[in-house]
Amino acid sequence: MSFVIHRKKKSPNHDPVGIAVEFLVIHYTATSLSRTLALFQDPSSKASSHLVIDRDGAVYEIVPCLDGPCFRAWHAGESYWHTKERNWKRFNDFSIGVELVNKNGNLFEYTTQQYHSLKVLMEKLKKHYAALENPERILGHEHIAGHRGKIDPGHCFNWPLFFQMNYSGKAPLRKAVLPDKQRQMFLDIYQTLIRNREQKESTFDIKKRVTYNKDYLSSLITDEDWMRLNQEMEKSFSS
Repeated sequence: MSFVIHRKKKSPNHDPVGIAVEFLVIHYTATSLSRTLALFQDPSSKASSHLVIDRDGAVYEIVPCLDGPCFRAWHAGESYWHTKERNWKRFNDFSIGVELVNKNGNLFEYTTQQYHSLKVLMEKLKKHYAALENPERILGHEHIAGHRGKIDPGHCFNWPLFFQMNYSGKAPLRKAVLPDKQRQMFLDIYQTLIRNREQKESTFDIKKRVTYNKDYLSSLITDEDWMRLNQEMEKSFSS
């Protein structure tokens, strides 16, 4: 598999000062690649990430981090983590953010191509940033910002596979934070929304149940629907 890094889709949403990289944080986009890139290129969104990996494995460097200084992207927000050495706060100040294109990583699997591209990127990043040679320094957004409802990369991100592909020795424990009960509740909501899209209804009743079919989901639900329902999922988790 060839590996190309696209660098034309730069984001204005960053601080052009070099940071000392201590962590890497994995996210999911909660929307399509095109919408993600548009969001990160819109100054009013005040959001960005260093890297985006599409479903086919294509990599986009949105904020510089691979060559030369790593600039401060706006991906983590209010965040904290505890290690033996210290308490870490404000992860934008010292972490690289990687977004995986997935409309909801608590419902849909990540692709083989995305794991492969992550592996190639990790090889590059570990050469530049010594801290990333330690697997303990790889976290999900949910681990540092679960207190405010963040739930990515979610249940479907295969942490054991990721660590096996990128590190030797014992892997740290990483678990999804979204409870199974709430995950099932939103599966039901998505199922009903699919049915209503098929019937061209404008509203949906979350109490109704339909057969869950992953093959239809991405094509029948709009980006606006995905973002709204992902926000509701985060709000439900944080409440």
